[in-house]
Amino acid sequence: MLSGERHEKILRELELRGTLTVNDFAAKTGLSTMTIRRDLTQLAGQGLLRRVHGGAVRNTSERPGDAEYRRSRQPLATLGLIVPTTGYYFPEVIRGAEAAARSLNARLILGVSNYSVEDEHRQLQRMVANSVDGILLATAGPLEPGAPTFELLAGLKIPVVLVERSSRAFESVMSDHSYGAELAIEHLAAQGHRRIGLAIARSATAPWLRESHARMVSKLGLEGDAPILEYERLGPGLSNNQAEMTQFLDDCRRTGTTAALVLPDEEAITLIHVAEDAGLDVPHDFAIVAYDDEVADLAAVPLTAIAPPKRDVGHAAVTMCMERLAGKQGASLTPALRRVNLAPKLIVRESSAAED
Repeated sequence: MLSGERHEKILRELELRGTLTVNDFAAKTGLSTMTIRRDLTQLAGQGLLRRVHGGAVRNTSERPGDAEYRRSRQPLATLGLIVPTTGYYFPEVIRGAEAAARSLNARLILGVSNYSVEDEHRQLQRMVANSVDGILLATAGPLEPGAPTFELLAGLKIPVVLVERSSRAFESVMSDHSYGAELAIEHLAAQGHRRIGLAIARSATAPWLRESHARMVSKLGLEGDAPILEYERLGPGLSNNQAEMTQFLDDCRRTGTTAALVLPDEEAITLIHVAEDAGLDVPHDFAIVAYDDEVADLAAVPLTAIAPPKRDVGHAAVTMCMERLAGKQGASLTPALRRVNLAPKLIVRESSAAED
């Protein structure tokens, strides 16, 4: 290895971790301790680090030209990010991850699984083979012991952070969808609605909404016979589940249900159209809150929506991964797993205005 490459590795290690010990760095890189000590002496002479007993620490004093030098250096780490899609919900997550990677001098490599567990596994294998320093993953399917993706991740010796997903085995950053559903039900109940229906597409988010809906109906003393619909999305250009939304509204009218929480936005928009076709006024006859807030404000009746903090989720996931790489979680050899939940916001628009 040329001296320039060795120096770059040393400075990268110091910028990432703050300290370097000769013996540990030798074991990590395969370089001799004599070569490392000579390189440390040269770099200390240039003011790029400070020698200490057994190694070196980052030079915290700023000299003219140091900022430009850091900007010209190679990324501290390469992180692989795999998401199910770049067409809905995840673009903002990706933008947040990109922003964090830029600020932390990391390179982000993106993979898209298209909700295929097999494709996701292949992309993970490829990223690991290319020696990424950390993995950020929004899984395409359940992450259970015995599943190929689970076993691959469990065997890695690099940081793994789940994005908008949760597992007992891995660190994660996700929106607090339970809290988001609570905000929606509380808002509708405050408008006087006693029966609040739930229409949710089957997804990783759906179980959180269903559990929270049941809990809030009990907590607020609401009527428990409002319709609950969990459906498979038909996909773009296939009527946005109009038949399912029509049946759902029929069930709402039959039970005297006057409001609903709907996941995602497109089906909430479809429900507006179905309600209008049935001669109902939104919100005075039937109030709707959408979950996701991707296109909710573009509806004919702008939709009140729960907005998960997508960009913040992506930013926090990259930050968590880089902190783990830098060893900033304390002195423990097995630091506690972190599971970060970020709170969604309720954005009130016309679809849930107060009743006359």
